[in-house]
Amino acid sequence: MKMKKIILLFAVFLGLFLGQAVFAEKKINSFDVSIKINSDSSIDIEEKINYDFGFEERHGIFRDIPIKYKARGGNYNLRISDIEVSGAQNQPYNFEVSYPDQYAKIKIGDADKFVSGEKTYTIRYKIKRAINYFDSYDELYWNATGDGWEVPIENSRVVISFPQKKIKTDDLQKACFAGYSGSDEECDFSRYDCCGEQCLATFVVFRQNFLSPGEGLTVVAGFPKKLVVQPSTFQLFLETLQDNWILFIPFIVFGLCFYLWYTRGRDPEGKKTIIAQFEAPNNLTPAEVGTIIDEKAHKKDISAEIINLAVRGYIKIIYKEKKGIFKPEDYVLERLKGEEGLENEFERKLMKGFFGRSLSKKSVKLSSLKNKFYKTLKKVKKEIYKLTVNKKYFPRNPNKIRGTYLSIGIFTLFLSFFGAFFFGFLGFFSFILSGIIIIAFGLSMPAKTKKGVLAKEHILGLKKYLSVAEKERIKFHNAPEKKPERFEKLLPYAMVLGVEKEWAKQFEGIYNQEPEWYNGPT
Repeated sequence: MKMKKIILLFAVFLGLFLGQAVFAEKKINSFDVSIKINSDSSIDIEEKINYDFGFEERHGIFRDIPIKYKARGGNYNLRISDIEVSGAQNQPYNFEVSYPDQYAKIKIGDADKFVSGEKTYTIRYKIKRAINYFDSYDELYWNATGDGWEVPIENSRVVISFPQKKIKTDDLQKACFAGYSGSDEECDFSRYDCCGEQCLATFVVFRQNFLSPGEGLTVVAGFPKKLVVQPSTFQLFLETLQDNWILFIPFIVFGLCFYLWYTRGRDPEGKKTIIAQFEAPNNLTPAEVGTIIDEKAHKKDISAEIINLAVRGYIKIIYKEKKGIFKPEDYVLERLKGEEGLENEFERKLMKGFFGRSLSKKSVKLSSLKNKFYKTLKKVKKEIYKLTVNKKYFPRNPNKIRGTYLSIGIFTLFLSFFGAFFFGFLGFFSFILSGIIIIAFGLSMPAKTKKGVLAKEHILGLKKYLSVAEKERIKFHNAPEKKPERFEKLLPYAMVLGVEKEWAKQFEGIYNQEPEWYNGPT
């Protein structure tokens, strides 16, 4: 019997102990929040948290306040300041603030002291940038309790007051949501505090009776425009830059590209005077002239070089009329010479591209070169660039310089997809803009040498001579006599400089016979 009594007493004490342990489970008895909206669009917040530690001894609590969001195409960060923490009797508490992830984490308590039972913590702080601005109203959308608590909240209450003490309820909007992050379940209670016949609201109140661990209370209050001062566009721009460092990348890229252009991409100074010239400088070919003038070897430069070869007696161009509706006009290139006398490698490659490596073909139709000649064209352009560099008109191959910047620019554009994934639209925009800046600067990065600049000025003088109207020619001293041979010789240069029509107009009535290098009906 004694043994049974001992067992019974032990069971009673064990039940009482377990009951107390269950009863003493950690929880937040009340979470009261007062929010004051200020006219400068900041908000002052006071939180009174009655935390029950039960029998467990702890150093204190952590309050995680969400201040960083993914919104508006990028990062949107709130500004928190003036943090204070005190107890029930307004005695100050030790606290530390850190900023991990998207939170401001307030660590409240003393590492050398333990607390248990019920404790009240009053947390005060100021928040900026919490107001959302719309066309017809402004709005506060606030996660009042946070959703990172590991204990339940028995009761929560939020009171929001406005800059103007009394506002018509018809001009206000309210909503609240309780539950896990993203929940659209309405909270238990919300109302305006009204006075007078028109029900002028002094504040709005929200309540929730119970929140499970991980759940929170979010409140929304909309109010008329002009109650708070909306930041200027410039201020919003600066704050957006501050929140999204990724937006600084285009500025950095622009600054770097500008420095590279200023130190490496500018031409040296020339004579700065353009005098009419009657010949190409240094016996340059039309293709070289066309490349020096704009740092590019264009297809028209190669076309002019074909005319140049014809004028010099290496080939003859024969026009073939259309034969039927579906047969287009065509040209035949007839070889008159071998490659003897051709000083430049690109001219020899051009001849071989038409008539074979050993120049075994006597003639070739241009139409037969379709989908084939592009290989020769690529080699010819490469040789033209190489030649102008070897002759010291460019310090480096201008085409390779453009290609390098183009490759870097395209790679940067490709990175925009990663920017969008990690940083949102603003990251996408930042990389896209940076890529465009790099490509744009790349177009102007090729630079000439001093010799190249002087050659360009000479070429511009030749262009002036080729394009001038007849009545202006009397101003040119020692200008060569206009003869058909003169027209033929400079025609390819007029083509690369884009003034072939003006040049031809000067020879109206003089050049009235078919040249030896061309055969056709006109």
